[in-house]
Amino acid sequence: MRRRRVLRAGVAALVVLAGGFGAAAPAAARTELAIAAGRPGTPWHAFAAALAGQVEALLPAARVKVVARGNGYWNPIVVNSRRADLGIANAASARWAWRGDAVAYGGRRYRALRAVLGGIRPVWLTAVLHEDYVQRTGFSSLGQALTALRDNPRIVMGPAGGVVPAAVDMVLAALGSSREILRARGGAVLQVGSRQIPAMMRRGRADVYFEAADAGHPAMRETVLTGRVRFADLPAPALAALEASGLEAGPLPVWFEGRGEPVDAADFGTMVIAHRAVPAWLVHTVARALVDGRDALAASHDAFRGYDPGAARSVGNRGVPLHRGAARFFRERGWTTRRRGGAR
Repeated sequence: MRRRRVLRAGVAALVVLAGGFGAAAPAAARTELAIAAGRPGTPWHAFAAALAGQVEALLPAARVKVVARGNGYWNPIVVNSRRADLGIANAASARWAWRGDAVAYGGRRYRALRAVLGGIRPVWLTAVLHEDYVQRTGFSSLGQALTALRDNPRIVMGPAGGVVPAAVDMVLAALGSSREILRARGGAVLQVGSRQIPAMMRRGRADVYFEAADAGHPAMRETVLTGRVRFADLPAPALAALEASGLEAGPLPVWFEGRGEPVDAADFGTMVIAHRAVPAWLVHTVARALVDGRDALAASHDAFRGYDPGAARSVGNRGVPLHRGAARFFRERGWTTRRRGGAR
């Protein structure tokens, strides 16, 4: 509580000293800022730590804290409750939280969320099929496996409280199925920690593995390199449902040499979000750090080597209203023609 009072008092003083929205904040003013990221060692934690350094370079008296626990599902809740001022989130989960998606968030809306900058990093909903399952059943596609009247697969994925379980439920619903139907047809849904999954796939204890991944994802990389698996296209009805919910359909790149052609997948996206009450000048500074600090942020982790903020990517907010500080920054850069700021 004491930290929250200090934060609010510091922010209020900065607003007065800055003379309102239009003026720059004084570099000597003191403030604190918390960024919801992920566990130490994860790409999001590395990116948040680098962002904290960039913000503190622009505001020497600022102290930026990285909240070291969280993920794409939980960070929108953390920011909405103001337990963190900013957060890294999947673009899709931020949209789910804002809209109150029935599958992902049980219909509860998190309306204090605002978008700061999008297009940070693609994160694909990826599916692989075990070759033994394909040979045993004759089901060579994910659509066949999930809609068959018999021999439905044993699906493995991360535990509840992540974006993948919600997306998989959307995939099943789009195909006229569900976890209950899957089990009734001989399948199963196994939810375990990601470190357990490669061994399960290698030993044939699961048939389909769903992950939010890119080429550097440790569990998916190990699964592909050590197991007998193939990447699978997401069925067209599932892609349509995922796009309607906030993901973006596209071809999953060929991650490993010799692993076949690109497959149809869906990108959760990655973005920075803020609570609507964070002052506009402060979000403007964060947006500036995200863009002008590109080199340091891209070097924070191999997962961000392709980080390239610009007009074509950064303004995309997937339906979450822009914070007015971010909207102002984009206007100044000529990245948007909007005359007014984002939602307050």
